[in-house]
Amino acid sequence: MRRGGDLGPEGPDRDRTDPSVRIERSGVTARQVLIAILAILLLAFAVANFRPVRVSFLLFTSEARVVTVIAVAGALGFVIGYFVGRPTREQRKALRRREEEEEEEE
Repeated sequence: MRRGGDLGPEGPDRDRTDPSVRIERSGVTARQVLIAILAILLLAFAVANFRPVRVSFLLFTSEARVVTVIAVAGALGFVIGYFVGRPTREQRKALRRREEEEEEEE
């Protein structure tokens, strides 16, 4: 006779107690929802500011619509954030080694 928590290796409690079992989850995460909301707010802000303005760059001055300036600034911010948040080559190698070691232990 088994107790509630003693359901053996194939029981439903195994997923919660065994760290080697990975649970695949699908669907939309809270982070994706937040990113979508922020993107919509950025787009709404850009569309609301459609008038032309003078933009000064380092070497020249130009006239552009505010929506264009906001879109370019947002795209540059995304690219910079991507590269700053990306792990270095050494970190990626260490992560691969750790994953290979975990696979060998299984």
